[in-house]
Amino acid sequence: MGKTILADESIQSYITELLSKGQWQLGLIIGHFAQQKDFAVRLICSPEPVEDEASEEDEEPKEKKIKTPQKPENMADSDERWIATHARQVNRMLPGGLDVLGIFALAPPNMMISAQTKLRQILYLIHKSLSKGQTQTNSTTERHLLQICSTTRKITCRSIDVADQKSAFKPADWKPQSGSEKWIKLKTDINLDLKINVPVKQQNQNMLKQIQQGLVPYCDNICNGIITINGEVRDVTEVLDQSASDSKRSKGRDKGQTSQLIHDIDLYTQPISKEKREPEMYDSVCKLVIQGVTHGRAFVHSKALVSEAKQAITTDIIRSIHARCELLCEDIEVVEEEGIKKELYDTPIRVFGKLHGSSLDFCDYKFQDEKLEEVTDRIKELLDITIDPDDLELDCEQVPCEEDWSKDKSLDPIDDSSNGASNTSKFNMLTAVGGGIAVVAAGLSYMLFGDSQT
Repeated sequence: MGKTILADESIQSYITELLSKGQWQLGLIIGHFAQQKDFAVRLICSPEPVEDEASEEDEEPKEKKIKTPQKPENMADSDERWIATHARQVNRMLPGGLDVLGIFALAPPNMMISAQTKLRQILYLIHKSLSKGQTQTNSTTERHLLQICSTTRKITCRSIDVADQKSAFKPADWKPQSGSEKWIKLKTDINLDLKINVPVKQQNQNMLKQIQQGLVPYCDNICNGIITINGEVRDVTEVLDQSASDSKRSKGRDKGQTSQLIHDIDLYTQPISKEKREPEMYDSVCKLVIQGVTHGRAFVHSKALVSEAKQAITTDIIRSIHARCELLCEDIEVVEEEGIKKELYDTPIRVFGKLHGSSLDFCDYKFQDEKLEEVTDRIKELLDITIDPDDLELDCEQVPCEEDWSKDKSLDPIDDSSNGASNTSKFNMLTAVGGGIAVVAAGLSYMLFGDSQT
């Protein structure tokens, strides 16, 4: 038998609910990759594809298009791109430590057999979609396929290495848990002051690609940095929760302690050496600046090592920055189509909600002009979670105002007096911001140069 996947007890209830609908279902497995065993915490049905009934060539293009569900009759006819897009959207909404573990399929035997090639394609495309344009902090390339027979209700699980096109499925042990895992919560606030000079050779790329390429050195620096846990430097091979290794204390905690264990994380990166701080001559067409403070949050299992905690929190920071930039660039495209051009943009702020029946959180990103109902509707569509707007955690970050940019001259997004390369020294040191202050979501500004500069 291959790797073991421990499934939260709530998953079985969800499967029973899906079986009662009498229709085939296809969706995502959400959970936590660990060194010894993986943890599945939730199944999410992918939304049914929609198709515009109105053509783009209609005589009245301003008429509102009607969208209708377009679920195929057979699972083998599913649109793998649609499922991969759903996986990418869900991935944005997961804190560090939680990932898309794979997919699940519920269908009668004959349909399941005919869909095997399609299910394999979906797993590979999900991996490609999640890897696109982002720095990888998780080396795991194994993904799981959970198959549920709607006739016999038998559950089988297999795994595959999605980094190898010739890889074959191997058996995996899907093991339901009698109770929920005790998750350890990690949190941090990271000060961002990133300046990205876009070279001439990238001038024809869209803004998102320019940002993604510019973020690579920063993300690499984060991955190579060190963390402190509650102000202490810990050996990466240690168990994060030391009390868990003491059987007596562990038993006492299980009986008397019901609150979740929370660790405050500080992140430090290696300063660039003096030799590398020497100015370099290069041609730039654009300067992008990302400044502000972002809230990071991650979860690890009760027996996780310090190294796993570091991976979870760094994954969250990198994932969150990329998610904001992706969403902002999508929003900028819409804004500029309406003829509005700006130099300063506020990225969406991060909001959190609870996964029902667990101590885990999910997140979403809210633009300043969005209503809370729009956020909850999106959560319902993408995560299949019904949540009241009042239950959202909205105070982790706040929208920056003009005063935030004017508090310090260094926050001037269009101050180019330092001419390019010398700016790099400002953001090589990352420190966590002290607790109790308002966290300002990052903002992005850009400055186009009329001529190439050095």
